Amino acid sequence: MRFIHVGVSGFGGVWCRVLAESRRARVVGLVDVKRAHLREACRRGGYDPAICFGSLGEALARVEADAVVCSTPPATHRAILIEAMEAGLHGIVEKPLADTPADCRRLQRAAERTGRTLVVSQNYRYNPFAATVAALTARRAIGRIGQVTLDFHKGVVPRGFRREMPYPLLVDMAVHHFDLMRYLTGAEPVCLKGEAWNPPWSLTRGDASSTLVIEMRGGARIVYDASWATPGDFCDWNGNWRIEGTRGTLVYGNGTLMQIGTDRRLRVRSRRRLRLRKRAGLTQACVLQDFIKAVKSGARAMTDVADNVRTMEMVFAAVRAVRTGRAVRLG
Repeated sequence: MRFIHVGVSGFGGVWCRVLAESRRARVVGLVDVKRAHLREACRRGGYDPAICFGSLGEALARVEADAVVCSTPPATHRAILIEAMEAGLHGIVEKPLADTPADCRRLQRAAERTGRTLVVSQNYRYNPFAATVAALTARRAIGRIGQVTLDFHKGVVPRGFRREMPYPLLVDMAVHHFDLMRYLTGAEPVCLKGEAWNPPWSLTRGDASSTLVIEMRGGARIVYDASWATPGDFCDWNGNWRIEGTRGTLVYGNGTLMQIGTDRRLRVRSRRRLRLRKRAGLTQACVLQDFIKAVKSGARAMTDVADNVRTMEMVFAAVRAVRTGRAVRLG
């Protein structure tokens, strides 16, 4: 499949590597507003500078392509992706899908109107932790889920636009965790409430810490306690999870997954460490693989835009909840 890659610096460098290493992808165009970024992308991928362009429009006029990878800042996603889809290209976009609810809906409608496949790189679904736990919860290994605790505390030095975002943790990081909440519980959120704040040593302008209580359809509650401004590093990027069900608990932290079996009196009857499913290479490569499969088959990919708008609804509801101090209900 022939790709135009828009936004090749920063996190776009990961997609440069993924596309270069894929046997099913061929990069026919590189787009960036800065020539230095394009030169570096050519050096890393061994590309001819002749495929470098300053805008998507210029690339579309010069090369034949099947799809676009968009790894630019969120505020630019709508314009780039709609231009690509209206030109007949399918698309992969870095999370978050867009920076406003209206633009998320516009992108979903554009994909439906043009008949193009649009996939969001919610790559955490493909990591060993998520793949293993999703399989367990799908077969109700711990019974019906009733409550979940997710702690995420890391000292992060955000760069670029993330330093200026009003709610960098909730919009840029928690989008992964919200997506995993939906994926691992198999339920959709119905109500969010919580608070956000910025500790005095934070390296972001916006609030880098937050605590939320999320009610899921069916009654389960999730407590999300997270910070990008923790002095230290207390988890991996998945966070530390405790998923409690009617027949036991799954506990994950820093690469270790435990299953605890209990009886009706809540007494521990078994405790065992579970082996995580192996994944070779970058999880973005799994997103790419599923995207190509979806385009070829006409089926929806796991992180298709129609699914991802529900994750984005959680993001925007969380922002409203912490900004207003009120519980926010979702449809």
